[in-house]
Amino acid sequence: MRLLHFIVSQLEKNKKGKRADQWISAQKDMPSRSQIKSWFAEKRVKRKEKALKASDLVFEGDELVIEVPELDKPSLEARPLDLSFFFEDEDLLVLYKPRGISMHPGASRSNVTTLAHALIAHSEKLSDQSGEFRPGIVHRLDKDTEGLVVVAKNNEVHEELSSQFSNRSIIRSYWALCRGRFPDRLEVNAPIGRHPVQRKKMAVTEKGRNAISVFECIKRFSAGYSWIKCSLRTGRTHQIRVHLAHKKFPILNDSVYGPNATKAIEFSAAQKEALAQLQGQALMAYELGFQHPRTKEILHFQAEMPDWLKCLTSS
Repeated sequence: MRLLHFIVSQLEKNKKGKRADQWISAQKDMPSRSQIKSWFAEKRVKRKEKALKASDLVFEGDELVIEVPELDKPSLEARPLDLSFFFEDEDLLVLYKPRGISMHPGASRSNVTTLAHALIAHSEKLSDQSGEFRPGIVHRLDKDTEGLVVVAKNNEVHEELSSQFSNRSIIRSYWALCRGRFPDRLEVNAPIGRHPVQRKKMAVTEKGRNAISVFECIKRFSAGYSWIKCSLRTGRTHQIRVHLAHKKFPILNDSVYGPNATKAIEFSAAQKEALAQLQGQALMAYELGFQHPRTKEILHFQAEMPDWLKCLTSS
């Protein structure tokens, strides 16, 4: 373990204080914010031998000590994937994530190839704002959800894109097929958190974080399901899947939140085959729009309908 010593300075005159995590992040040669966050969680940031929280204020003249563990620098192996790119410049890229591919390695750091592996094979420039194992990743899609994602090539662009996600100025639209006769429009404002019993699942719970989804019906099918457009005003884990299941409109082929969603629906032979070959839930992120952080140009992208969705919406 090595120790980093700081004396807080350069605060504005008469300033009452600044958050400890923000002051440390602004210092030279600091790691990613996720790494700094872990220092606070592990009680490694101290003032007069007392551990600080990230939200604690520091003041001019405070002496801070950070206990930094000596760790081998983690790295990812470059593993190319055949990806479809919609846009790329020196600051960011927009691509289509296939279903069946995780965004980044899990805690086990398994040998399964993820989008993170493919990204470092594609570009030497990627932000590290989300940590070493999530290079360039600003937002995420579930492993078995396909669609458009934006990737940052530097931390400045990453920070600005994250702000756009936070203030809800980014356009994110999804297509989904769900069980039942869906209403013309449905807005769901229900907090989402960990399932109280099944910890690998999310659920609508009073202790969860604020989550808002807006759904619009595109077409209803006499077989017993609907094609809907989903728009997010927040970005919680499994948000669309959880909100639809909560409202009794589970997504077709969702083994976690709607295991019986396709039961008794009268599909054609071709549609049954399409569902049988579909890996995961009938959900895709088809639209993405945002302001380019550097050029300020409004960028808007829309993916084509995949074959499985064409087949299941053709009747």
